[in-house]
Amino acid sequence: MAAASAAKSAKGRDIGEIPPIADLVRRERCRDSLRDFCLTYNPDAFYLDFSPDAITELRRIEEAVFQGAMYAFAEPRGSGKTTRCRMAILWAASYAHKRYPFLIGATDAKARDTLDAVKKFIRFLPLYAADFPEISYPATALAGIANRASGQTCGGEPTMIQWSADRVHLPTVPAPPNWPTTWPLRSDGEAPTSGVIIGVSGLTGEGIRGSLETLTTGEQLRPDLVLCDDPQTAESARSKAQNETRYRLIMGDVLGMAGPGRALSCVMPCTVIARGDFIDRVLDRKKHPLWRGERTKLLRSMPSDMEAWQQYFDVYQQCALYDPPDFSKANEHYLNHRDALDAGAESSWEERKLAGEVSAIQHAMHLYFRDKSAFMAEYQNEPEEEREDGVIVDLEAAAIVERVNGTPRGVVPASMTRLVAFADVQQDSLWWVVLAVSEGFVSSSVVDYGVFPKQPREVPYFTRYQLPRTLSTVPEYRTLDETARVYAGARALTDELLERSFPRAGGGEAKIDLMLIDSRYQTGTIFQVCGRSSHGPRLRPSMGYGIGAKAAPMTNWPAKDGEQRDSSPGGAHWVIRPQTTSGRGHQVVIDTNYWKSFLVGRLITHPASRGSMTLFGDSPDEHRLFADHLVSEYRVETEGRGRKLSEWSLRPHRPDNDWFDALVGCCAAASVLRVFWSPSGEKSNAGPQKKIKLSELYARKQASR
Repeated sequence: MAAASAAKSAKGRDIGEIPPIADLVRRERCRDSLRDFCLTYNPDAFYLDFSPDAITELRRIEEAVFQGAMYAFAEPRGSGKTTRCRMAILWAASYAHKRYPFLIGATDAKARDTLDAVKKFIRFLPLYAADFPEISYPATALAGIANRASGQTCGGEPTMIQWSADRVHLPTVPAPPNWPTTWPLRSDGEAPTSGVIIGVSGLTGEGIRGSLETLTTGEQLRPDLVLCDDPQTAESARSKAQNETRYRLIMGDVLGMAGPGRALSCVMPCTVIARGDFIDRVLDRKKHPLWRGERTKLLRSMPSDMEAWQQYFDVYQQCALYDPPDFSKANEHYLNHRDALDAGAESSWEERKLAGEVSAIQHAMHLYFRDKSAFMAEYQNEPEEEREDGVIVDLEAAAIVERVNGTPRGVVPASMTRLVAFADVQQDSLWWVVLAVSEGFVSSSVVDYGVFPKQPREVPYFTRYQLPRTLSTVPEYRTLDETARVYAGARALTDELLERSFPRAGGGEAKIDLMLIDSRYQTGTIFQVCGRSSHGPRLRPSMGYGIGAKAAPMTNWPAKDGEQRDSSPGGAHWVIRPQTTSGRGHQVVIDTNYWKSFLVGRLITHPASRGSMTLFGDSPDEHRLFADHLVSEYRVETEGRGRKLSEWSLRPHRPDNDWFDALVGCCAAASVLRVFWSPSGEKSNAGPQKKIKLSELYARKQASR
């Protein structure tokens, strides 16, 4: 009885002989043409003619499959790229053009939706099922029940089919009975698609790293074709941290999926969502020529008469207010004024319009009218820069990272004579910058920057609130209370930097002449750090004030005995307060609004021009996080007390400005060393031009009392 039961069970699991191919000519016609494959086997999904841009994309995928290539193709939202990607995966697998095609989505859920769609194509597209029985017949026999896959046999031999949520292993079966002798088979005589794998994963999922698969022949398979279908979300596109993470995943993990010594074909249909998002960066051919990035637009050119369109939109809006909406008058207006409305405009896809709309241009302008910013980003792939009313936009992170000067990290350029540093103190971390400057601020260079405690090298992008290592997580500080942690961290950082020797590009070494440390947070603690430091006057506490146009400038502040003031030609912008009976003295108070404007002036000056500031190294990508800090604030021109000046504030959604504050403090510290900037290039007689040690200035002041 047991034997009979086992035989019956085995018979139920065996699918029998693979049916013949229904139409050999039809199947062969689509072998080398992804376009024909889409139109032949999934005509309902492609009910409109392909746009010229879509045809180009299909050819790029074919090129990647047959020749190997990397290609990033930015397309308008809703252009059908996801469906084309799904069919491309199926096409590459069905002809065994690739043994392990892999699709990556923005999230795991989107990626699994793609695999679910491919599985439905295999089972339910009628012509496909008829022409690819070696794939569809065993899959259909599972009836959508994945657990049946493990026991399925064909002629008594296991098919090894896998039908999971993130992987499909095509069945290992004999070729159909009418298989042409000229068509290739697998080396063991089975159908060539036997053991072909289709894999999917979200970009940030574990599936990317765990993609190695083993076949029954012992062969180890890694992905040989990757399609990255719109690998970002609206949320990730507007997050600096998520952008950097996804960028590095694409450039590192994804492009390394093929393994050592093997080339990977990779195609990335995508959409730019926000200026500077990682897709925007990859599409830059100068920075990433191997990706061969291209941007396509819903409208290749915008209408030239926008006033005429405004009149149309007035009519269109009135039509939308009817109950129910009736756009017949809007269409009538469009037809009567079409020559003027369409002038200068060119659509990239003439068939793309909704029922009731006259033309593709009209459809595109409806999207423009609905949300201009979204239209420019997601349909034109040219997102507008986000600006606030009254804001002056000076800097862009993409421009800052290009200001590299080729000098290695930690090395002082030969022309720089002074070295200053600043540390911005936060509750659980300290953010610091070291700046080298030449006399007269003719040139300056960021020599080094970092976070204390030091962050892991494998985490290149982080935020203040998501630091991999903080004072409270480092073993030597973990058991201390908050005040003690800040004290210990500040002592360790200031000793480390002030004792460090920085090599000079022309030979010799330099030490930091003056370091300021922010004392706004834990003021008393920072004063103790400076007062007990063995580095004396080379370390000073600092406090910044954003002095607005309506407040009294430092020049008008009442003078106090023993204080030192900025004597630069432009007026006082820092004051060193005298020692007090409580021991809190020699604090450098700086006008942050002034020094922020001063710093931005250095960063927008051409790197080869007088007064510019550059960054160490020769890799722009190394400074991506640093540059984001430098553009974290915006300025607004204000008036008051008979003067005009810029007042600075944090940008929305960009809370991290610590390195910006630190670099601002470095500029003020250089001024304390009597390094004064003269836009005209003339020497200022406001103070000595030769290098004088801060300790000597301090001794002179003490002697004069």
